[in-house]
Amino acid sequence: MDMKLVQLDKENFDELVTNADKPVVVEFFSPGCGPCNALAMVLEEMAAAHPEVSFVAMDTVRFPDVAWVFDVMAAPTTVKFADGRMVGSVAGYVSRERMEEFLFE
Repeated sequence: MDMKLVQLDKENFDELVTNADKPVVVEFFSPGCGPCNALAMVLEEMAAAHPEVSFVAMDTVRFPDVAWVFDVMAAPTTVKFADGRMVGSVAGYVSRERMEEFLFE
């Protein structure tokens, strides 16, 4: 199943992350970044397997100020939100197994 991550911007961030009624995983990525593309594929697979969680992505080049707010210093960085608050993050590419652990820690 090909499931693309919803792209965040400043207009939809609050609706899709801050005010979400379920946990949200955000991949902060950079266009043309190989590890970012590989991680996006992992997150797309996870989105299909875990409909109880929203999986979205945000371009750090277009929105560096948003990335900065969440201490994103490298791409990719995955940030987990619950009840509109950041509750965890992991930098760099991680395997599906590690991402599953991160999701449920």
